[in-house]
Amino acid sequence: MDWLRILLSRAAAPFRSKKLDADLDEELRAHIELAIEENRTRGMNEPQARNAALRAFGGITQIRETYRVRRGLPWLDQAARDIRYAVRQLRKSPGFALTAILTLALGIGAATSVFSVVNAVLLKPFGFRDPDRLVVLREAVEDKVTSERESVPNNYRHFQRLKKTATTLEDAAIFAQRGMSVSPNGDHPRIVGAVIASPNLFRLLGVQPILGRDFIEEDARQNAESVVILSYGGWQTFFARDPTVIGKTLRIDGHPVTIIGVLPAGMRFPQIALAPKIAFQETAGGDVLLFQPLAPNEYDLNRDMGNFNYKAIARLKPGVSLSQANAELEAMQKAYTLSAHLPLDFGIALTPLEKDVASLVSGALWLLLAAVGAVVLIACVNLANLQLARAVNAERETAVRAALGASRSQLVRSRLAESLVLAFAGGAAGTALAFGGVRLLIAWAPANIPRLDEVRVSLPVLIFSGGLSIAAAIIFGILPSLHSLRVAPQAALQANSTRAAGTQRNRRTRSLMVAAQVACTVVLLIVTSLVLRSLSHLLRQDRGFDTSHVTLAQADLYASQYDNAGPKGNAARLAFADSTLTALGRLPGVQSVALTSVMPLTGENWVDTLSRPDHPVPAGKQPPINVRWINPSYLATMLSPLVAGRNIIAADRTHPYVALISERTAREGFPGENPIGRKIFDIVPDENPIGRKVSDIVPGDQTVTIIGVVADTRINGLKDDAAMVYLPYWAYTPLTLSFLVRSSQSSDALIPEMRRAIWQIDPQVAIPTLKSMDDQVSDSVAGDRFQAIVLSGFGVSALFLALLGVYGVLAYSVTLRRQEFGIRIALGSGKSAMIGLVLRQAGYTVLLGTGVGLMMALIALRWVRSLLYQTPVIDPIALGGSILLLLVAATIAAIAPARRAASTDPMRVLRMD
Repeated sequence: MDWLRILLSRAAAPFRSKKLDADLDEELRAHIELAIEENRTRGMNEPQARNAALRAFGGITQIRETYRVRRGLPWLDQAARDIRYAVRQLRKSPGFALTAILTLALGIGAATSVFSVVNAVLLKPFGFRDPDRLVVLREAVEDKVTSERESVPNNYRHFQRLKKTATTLEDAAIFAQRGMSVSPNGDHPRIVGAVIASPNLFRLLGVQPILGRDFIEEDARQNAESVVILSYGGWQTFFARDPTVIGKTLRIDGHPVTIIGVLPAGMRFPQIALAPKIAFQETAGGDVLLFQPLAPNEYDLNRDMGNFNYKAIARLKPGVSLSQANAELEAMQKAYTLSAHLPLDFGIALTPLEKDVASLVSGALWLLLAAVGAVVLIACVNLANLQLARAVNAERETAVRAALGASRSQLVRSRLAESLVLAFAGGAAGTALAFGGVRLLIAWAPANIPRLDEVRVSLPVLIFSGGLSIAAAIIFGILPSLHSLRVAPQAALQANSTRAAGTQRNRRTRSLMVAAQVACTVVLLIVTSLVLRSLSHLLRQDRGFDTSHVTLAQADLYASQYDNAGPKGNAARLAFADSTLTALGRLPGVQSVALTSVMPLTGENWVDTLSRPDHPVPAGKQPPINVRWINPSYLATMLSPLVAGRNIIAADRTHPYVALISERTAREGFPGENPIGRKIFDIVPDENPIGRKVSDIVPGDQTVTIIGVVADTRINGLKDDAAMVYLPYWAYTPLTLSFLVRSSQSSDALIPEMRRAIWQIDPQVAIPTLKSMDDQVSDSVAGDRFQAIVLSGFGVSALFLALLGVYGVLAYSVTLRRQEFGIRIALGSGKSAMIGLVLRQAGYTVLLGTGVGLMMALIALRWVRSLLYQTPVIDPIALGGSILLLLVAATIAAIAPARRAASTDPMRVLRMD
C-alpha cells in the first residue's frame, strides 16, 4: 500500500506548502552551512567559502522547483494556479461574472428540478427484489375499430390457468384496487386506497412485514376470518405506529377486520392502471394503506367471458427474456381460445413494471426534460458569445503571455479555468435552487403522476447536476479557449484591439452562435404553442354538458346495511339515494339535483356490451357501452340535450326497465335504425348475487326498453365521447353515488350545507369528494395544464435568452463599428439608413436561425404528436404565431443598438480613433 500512501501524501502537499517550503529551506541551509564549514577547514575565507559552496550546490531556485514538482501532483498545482488566475480575472469583471453565474444557476436549477422528477418516475428502480424481472401481465384482444391488439384487464380464470402452466414465470399474483371506507375511532368514515390480492403478492415482490405475518392461502378462502395488512402509512395514520397493533381490529367497509401485519416504510405499491388507455383511478385517497386477501368466488372461478376486472404482476424466471415469456403465454392463450371455443381471439401483453407505471406520463416528462435542456443550451451559447468577446478583447494580453513563454496548453487551460469556475459557482447555486424547484414542481404536478412522493434531490440528481455543470463549462468555454490558440503575438501586439475584435471571422462566429440560439428558441416556441393550442381545444370544445354553478358530492355506501347481497341491500341504497336527493333539493338556492353512478370525468367505468334480442351478435362482437344509473333530473342538471324520444320520469318506477342511450350508442348499436322502442338485455344486475365487489355482479336477463336518445357527451373524459346507456337508479342502485347540485349559490357556500345534509341522513357514509364541477374539469386536465405551464415558462426563458443574445451581439458590433458609422454619417448617410443597416444585420442572423429552427421543429414534432389533442403538428396558427412572436421580439431587441448607431457623433469618433 506504499503507492496509496505516496499518492495521498502528494495530494495533500498543496495544503501544506508553507510548512514543506520551510522544511526545505531549513534543509538547504543546513547543507550549505556544512559545505561552507568544510571550505573553511581547507583555508578559504568566509566569502570564498560561501561562494564555493553555492557554486558546488547548484541553483537554489531550480532545486526548490524540482522538489515542489516531486513532492506533489504537478497537474494539480497547475490547475490550482489556473483557477486562482481565473478568479482574479473574473474579479475584474464582476458584472459579467454575476450575470453568467445567475444565468447558469437558473438553467441548471431548472434542469436539475425536472431531472429529479424524471429520475424518480422513469429511471429509479422500484425497491423490490430484482425489479427488472417484474412485469405487468394483461390480456389482449383485437380492437374492432383499429384492428389492432389492445390490452385489457385480466379474467381470473384465464390468469389461474396461465400461472399454473407457464414455464417462463417464476410466480404471478392477481389483484384489484379500489377505495375502502375506514372508520377509525367511530369518526366519520374516510376512503383510503386498498389492494385485494392473492396471498403470494408480497412474496412475489420480495417484501416482508416488519410486524406480524404475511398472508397465507387459508386467508383467501371463502368465509375465512377477515384480515388486513397495513402499509407503514396506514399504521402511522390509524394507530400512530403502535407496536402492539397486531391482533387489533379496524372497521373497514362497516365490518371489523383483524390486523395481522405491517409493511416496511419503503414499501409503496405501484400505481398500475387496469389498461393502458384507462388512467389510474382506483385508489381514492392517495397511497395504498390497506391490503386484503383476494377470496375468489364461484363467478371468478368458472367464467371465461366477462369479469375482466383484475390486474396482475408476474416475475420472470432468471435468464428468461420478456419476448420469450410473451411468446409462451401468447401461444397458451391462443391454444385455449381454440380449445374452449371462446368468441374472442385472446392474447397476452407483458410490460416491464417500471415502464408500465410511467407509461401515461413518460412522453410528457421526457418532453419537459428536453425543453429545459434546450434552455440550458441556449444559455450556454449566450455565455459562449460573451466569453468569446472577452477573449477577443484580451488578445493583447494573450499575446504578451505567449511572448513571455506561455505554452499553448497553458493559454487554453487559463480560458477553460474561467469557464469551470463560472460553471462550478453556477452549478452550486443551481443545485441550491433545485431544492425549491422540486417543491414547486411537486405542488404544481397533477396527482396522476406516479411515485411523486419519491421525488427529491438525491445522489443521482446531484451527480447529474455536477455533470451538467461540467458540460456547460465545456460548451461555453471551448470556443474562447480555441480562439486563444489562433492569436499571433506579433500581429496582436501591433493591431488595434477594436479592429482585431471586429474581424469578419469573429463577427461571423458570433452571428452563427446567435442563429443557433434562435433555432433552439424556434423549436421550443413551436412546441409550446402546439401544447397550448391542444389545451385550448380541450377546454373550449363542446362537451355536451355545462358545469357552471354545479357542485359535486360523491357518497360511498360501504357499510353493512348497504353492502348486503340481495334485495335488502339494494332497497337500503335506494332509500338513501331518495332521501339524499330530497334533502339536497331543499337547500337554499338549489335549482335541480341529479344522481349518477360514476363521478363525471373519471374515465370509463362499468363497461358492458350492447346485446339486442332482435339482432343476436356472437359474444365479444357487440359494441361496448358505458352504463350509468341516473335520476330523471340528470339531463336538466347537466344541461345535456335530449335529441329523440322522451326522458326518464318518476312514473317509470312502476316499470323500471327503461333506458336512454347516447347518439354514439345509437350509431354503433342501431346503424340506420330508429332505436326508440327497441329492446336491449343482459345489462341490469340480478339482485340476489350482488356482493360488494364488481366481480360479484352477475348480469341478469331483464329486458330494457330504449325510450330516448341523448346527445353525445364527454362525461367520462374531455378527450373521449364514449357510447353511453343511462338507466334509472331505482332499477339498480350502486354502492357509489355521485350527486350533482345546480344552484344559484357558489360551491364554497354550498359544500358545507351538502355535507351536513348527507351526514344527517347517515353519519357513517363516506364523502371522499365534495367540490365544484368546474374544479372537477380543472382536475381532469391537470396533466395537460401542468405540461403547458412548465413548457410556457421554458419557452419564455428561451425567448428572453435569445433576445439577450441578439441585443448583446448587435450592441457589441455597434461598438466595434463606431468608426465606420461615423464615416458613413460624415459622408451623408441618414439616421434611417444607419438603423436599417443594423436591422439588416440582425435580420440575416434571425432569419437564418428561424429557418434552421423550422427544419429542426419538423423533426421534433414527430415525437410531440402523441401528446397533442385534436391539434395537427403543422398547425398554421402555432407555427405562424411562434415565428411572428420571435421576429417582433428580435426587432424590439435590435432597435436600441440601431438607434445608438444612428446617433453616432462623427467628429468625436474620428478624433478618438
